[in-house]
Amino acid sequence: MDMTFYKKIAVLIVSITALSNLYANDGWIITATDTSDYHQCFVGNGIIGIRTNKSGLKTNEVYINGFYDCEPGGYASLVSFYRPLNIEVSIKGIGEVLFNKSVTNWQQSINLKEAILYTDYKYAGKLAIHERLMALRNNPMCAMNCLDLEALEDVELTIENKVSIPDRSNIKGTYSQTLGFKKYKDIPVMYALIPSLSGHACVAGANTYYFGGTIPEYHYLKTSDNSQKISFNINLKKGQKYTFCVVSSIVHDGLTKDPFNDALRVCAREYSRGYDFIIEQHKNKWKDIWQDDIEIEGDDLAQRDVRVALYSLYSSITEGSGLSIPPCGLSSDAWGGHIFWDAELWMYPALLVMKPSLAKQMLDFRINTAPQCRKRAALYGYKGIMFPWESDMDGNECCPVKYKLDMNEHHITADVGIAFWNYYLVTQDKKWLQQKGYPMLKEVADFWTSRATQDNSGKCHILNVIGPDEYHEDIDDNAFTNGAAKFCLLAATQAAAIVNEVPDQQWNLVADRLVVLKFPNGVTQQYDKYKGEIIKQADVNLLSFPLNIINDNAQILKDLNFYQSRIDTNGPAMSNCALATISARLGDIAKAEELYDKSYKPNLKKPFYFISESPNNTNMTFCTGYGGMLQTILFGFGGLNISPQGLVQEKSVLPKQWKSLKIKTENKIYEVMK
Repeated sequence: MDMTFYKKIAVLIVSITALSNLYANDGWIITATDTSDYHQCFVGNGIIGIRTNKSGLKTNEVYINGFYDCEPGGYASLVSFYRPLNIEVSIKGIGEVLFNKSVTNWQQSINLKEAILYTDYKYAGKLAIHERLMALRNNPMCAMNCLDLEALEDVELTIENKVSIPDRSNIKGTYSQTLGFKKYKDIPVMYALIPSLSGHACVAGANTYYFGGTIPEYHYLKTSDNSQKISFNINLKKGQKYTFCVVSSIVHDGLTKDPFNDALRVCAREYSRGYDFIIEQHKNKWKDIWQDDIEIEGDDLAQRDVRVALYSLYSSITEGSGLSIPPCGLSSDAWGGHIFWDAELWMYPALLVMKPSLAKQMLDFRINTAPQCRKRAALYGYKGIMFPWESDMDGNECCPVKYKLDMNEHHITADVGIAFWNYYLVTQDKKWLQQKGYPMLKEVADFWTSRATQDNSGKCHILNVIGPDEYHEDIDDNAFTNGAAKFCLLAATQAAAIVNEVPDQQWNLVADRLVVLKFPNGVTQQYDKYKGEIIKQADVNLLSFPLNIINDNAQILKDLNFYQSRIDTNGPAMSNCALATISARLGDIAKAEELYDKSYKPNLKKPFYFISESPNNTNMTFCTGYGGMLQTILFGFGGLNISPQGLVQEKSVLPKQWKSLKIKTENKIYEVMK
């Protein structure tokens, strides 16, 4: 037998061993050893999101939820101009540690269970670097980067934590640019306050070192009006180890009325307890979060992917914040980091099932923006409340004027109303419905009664809109828009009865008369002049799921068969999620599994297998798509359904490779077995 055979066997054994190691942790840890096809992942805690860097010493973008900035007259976008966790390590005789050919044995792992990024490598044969990066869940205004340095030879090291900010010295407003240093006993704190371009908002931050052993002599230097650093020197003998951490607090004035002082205080809040205590508390918080999990037996890849999906959503929202989730969570400023229908229709339902306490934050975000949205409705000549297509933290419309979406994609207001009603259905919280839910549903219903028009025959229409299919603008009687409006009008009427209020008679009247058009062959027509053209994404099919307005199986199947071939294959992934869910609910598991795979697998990016918006772009991490994917698991394969009695489980089927599915929610465990 020739040596080629043995080489093939050896390669096979190595491959099997590597695969075994990857999945021995039940999908919790994803490890990269190759940097040739590197797409970043992120760590987040609902307030701070950090995009990863190969070196572990530096970070790429750092986002803080809800902080938007723009040039005067521009469009507000989530910004990343403050990156305080950059660490520079220099070796005497060699210089700064850079990510180049001197790096060997590189490995980077994202531990989803802990929400910690681990980076390990050797540099120039002289130093081993072990790094842990996390956005602290136990202290949501803080992030931490811990370095364990091990001398492979005798080395002299210089460590620097550098912070640079954009020049805002000429900005005149509420806040002024500030850089500086304070020392509280043994705690060195380097701080910064950066005004927004308007001068009426700000980001404040503070950095400190946590030392694992002897506290070295450190030096502060303000290198320019926009840059500063704290540095120290250490000498290590061969085999000696040294640990230190940089803790950074980041906060903006939308989260606290005293951002500067809060940044300073929270930065060193747990200093006396040490970094080990902080890390342990961070892990404990994530342990609590992961009590609500989805477990898949029989398909290791599916288990990995669903854990990444949950991690991405859990990392992008936190309790008590009143903040929502942008399309890419806290991993990116794609689409300006604005809040779209992506939040309520795609991401929110998964959180509503898994963690209602987190889903509620997304509703609180809309409540907080309501004053501006009421004004928008009045200025456009409507009653009630009118939400922007792309919202910032104040409820302003942030969609560029060159698009018509901000003017006519009004289904966003219905999407918000749907989310509010579903929260009540799932939680059955009548006190919340009376205090928060019904007041919002009332205003949403009032908007739709003023937005609809009645013809001479008595039928009601909603004219001049853009539906989810954004390829077709300025259309009349869009199926999804009319259906979503009908949903909200009926929900407001039902909510009124529950809280002993008198509903407006117009709500039921308009709901009953709103048209949902059909072709002569009985297929639901997307809008009045639609002839079967290619569409951007699912529209009519959403009347079946999630709206449940069309609930006759024959009609659902007829619409599914018609529109599936007309959805652009380059469109958003959520269409396949919705169609997969519908197929699973119809009992067609083969089609459901095929569509489920198509909804996200082509978008997976190495080495951490997070998804992008589409196969051909790198807008990561696409939390909207993850929300749709999780809905297929929960409402399709898992058989869950939101009903007037709350969350119920109906008969369902699993993909062929899955042996069981366990959905562990905040309130109950649901199982599907083969």
